[in-house]
Amino acid sequence: MEEQELPGIGHRYDLDVEGGRISVVIHHSGRRDIYVTEEGRKPRPTVVSLSDDQARRLGAVIAGAFFRPAVSERIEAVVGGLVIDWMTVRADSPGRGRSIADLQVRRDTGMTIVAISRGQDVIVTPEPSEVLLVGDRLVVVGRPEDLPRFVRLVVG
Repeated sequence: MEEQELPGIGHRYDLDVEGGRISVVIHHSGRRDIYVTEEGRKPRPTVVSLSDDQARRLGAVIAGAFFRPAVSERIEAVVGGLVIDWMTVRADSPGRGRSIADLQVRRDTGMTIVAISRGQDVIVTPEPSEVLLVGDRLVVVGRPEDLPRFVRLVVG
């Protein structure tokens, strides 16, 4: 996912997906505009505008707050109640530019970073000396009750 500040407007987030791109513009007013551009077509995207409340409800649905796919239940059963989550290090993340050891991730949060997706590279079982960079997608494993502390201390 790419993030871009839009001075005077807000922020834009772009996600390349199969068959095109989804862009979300979050305005300072809270309104969200979602642009869906199909691959190979002239850049005339489909646009949907959502209020702040609508965006939060849709986000909860996408995140799985209302419906849990069967694959999630199978994963949870296999790992015995552990949570596996993916999150992105942003420019304002507390862990940006710091090593896993410096952050003392396991000691202070109870979570373990099991992989880092960085551009086209994937670092499996990163060393404690690995420094977290803006845009890194972290795969973390731990107890569900420890995840909020990890989010607060590492990704913000």
